[in-house]
Amino acid sequence: MMSRMASYPLLLALICALLPAPAAHAEEVVRAYNSYGGAPYVMGKQGLAPELVSYLNRKLKDQYQFRLVNLPRRKLNQLMAAPAGLDGVALFLSPAFVGDVPRQRFHWSPAIIEDSNAVVSRIDNPVRDTTPEALTGLRFAGIIGNRYPGIDERIGKGIRRDNGPDAASNLRKLVRGEADFTVLPLSSYRFLRRQLDREGQLAGQLHVADRPHMQFTRHFVLAHGNSALAREIDRVAAAMPCDPDWRRIAERHHFTTATGCR
Repeated sequence: MMSRMASYPLLLALICALLPAPAAHAEEVVRAYNSYGGAPYVMGKQGLAPELVSYLNRKLKDQYQFRLVNLPRRKLNQLMAAPAGLDGVALFLSPAFVGDVPRQRFHWSPAIIEDSNAVVSRIDNPVRDTTPEALTGLRFAGIIGNRYPGIDERIGKGIRRDNGPDAASNLRKLVRGEADFTVLPLSSYRFLRRQLDREGQLAGQLHVADRPHMQFTRHFVLAHGNSALAREIDRVAAAMPCDPDWRRIAERHHFTTATGCR
């Protein structure tokens, strides 16, 4: 009798070993859209965009798997305007960039980066501000698909816009005398100036206006409806300004993290 009872645990263990193991919880795949194609956002397989996606994957491990999707701004604009809506999370945007200053069309996370748009021109023909009087008759170098509040409204009314693929090409355009001024994030300008100076292409030929064209913060952006993902993104974004890991990433690329710990 005792021998038969002693065999029950062994039999139970054998049955359990033969049963299929329960499937591990699968991470939900989320597209992370980046519309900034040049340095410092994307530099081959490196740059701020892939590092931010890796950061999200570390913070939300076992819940979500973020996959970077690089695309032109005009494509992202079309995606965000489509009836189906945004099917992932967009990176680095500000409400003014997509015409959502009231923050009603999309869900906006807490700020992760503080930035401003610098007015850059040639040192021999400096543009000191973006008032109508200062810009009339000038050629503006923009990026395809980008919005420039305060400038777009005056295109064709004293300002001519000529689009390029990225900020670096527009800075080169200024040096060659093919444009009079451009507007780009100060963070990008700091990085590109160092890069182009090393290549011997700028050599002190550019002027940055004392007053920025506009100041703004950068965020994660999601469509309304995915409350679970939005809640987790907001939780991560709120902690990023005081996270040493994120601060190291941002500062390495000459970005300023958002202020305050939430």
